[in-house]
Amino acid sequence: MAQHSQEGTRVIHRNLSLRRVGFISFSIAIFLGILLILARAMPDLESTMYGFIKYGYPRLTSLSCPVLMTLQDREPVTVRLRNPLDKNLSYYVNAQFSSGVMISTIDQRVELQPGETKTLSWEVGKENIDLGNFIFARVFTSAASSLGMRESTCGTFVVKLPVRGGPVIFYAILFLAVLGAAVGLLLWFRHSEMSQPDVISQSLWMRFIAMVVAVGIMAGILNLWFFAILTVLLALLTTSVFLIPRKI
Repeated sequence: MAQHSQEGTRVIHRNLSLRRVGFISFSIAIFLGILLILARAMPDLESTMYGFIKYGYPRLTSLSCPVLMTLQDREPVTVRLRNPLDKNLSYYVNAQFSSGVMISTIDQRVELQPGETKTLSWEVGKENIDLGNFIFARVFTSAASSLGMRESTCGTFVVKLPVRGGPVIFYAILFLAVLGAAVGLLLWFRHSEMSQPDVISQSLWMRFIAMVVAVGIMAGILNLWFFAILTVLLALLTTSVFLIPRKI
């Protein structure tokens, strides 16, 4: 009888320990995810307030800045232009980039054949850093058609490391965040007693926060900085509600 009792106690302690490990792994993953959201959303937000001349034209949705850079990186800012007409189409393109001295500007004209799509790119590096750790870009396009004029801004956070590979660092952290969240959820649900109200509440929070952070990362990568920041605020709000001292 005593042996069965000791065995049951060991199982309970083992499950409790693994559940805690799962929760810690999940929490670290969520923290990394929020850092990635901020690393993508904050530069885009700052770019809207930078010293570019903006006219309030419709958003140029194809503009894209590097997800992350280091001091040694040289990465492209890209924009995709398309001609949906059945005749040649001429684009005027004005690209502006931040700098520690003054904004640099590049003007060019692009001719597109009917149905043709072309991607333009401009390389940026440490000479474009301003406000400490940011690189900003603004691109304006004007087409001689009903497509009219469009503009948009974007930004990139620069990690001050003397190595190359900002995008690799970003996606490596993203991989670790996904792995940590998956392992954490697996350990939590496998070693939890789901009949306990506190465990059920905590489990619901973990599922919800994982979904919110995943949406935020996708919004950040797609340059939807407003929605990305909303997910961070939502994550912080729900965390403050669900993580009032509970037993883990």
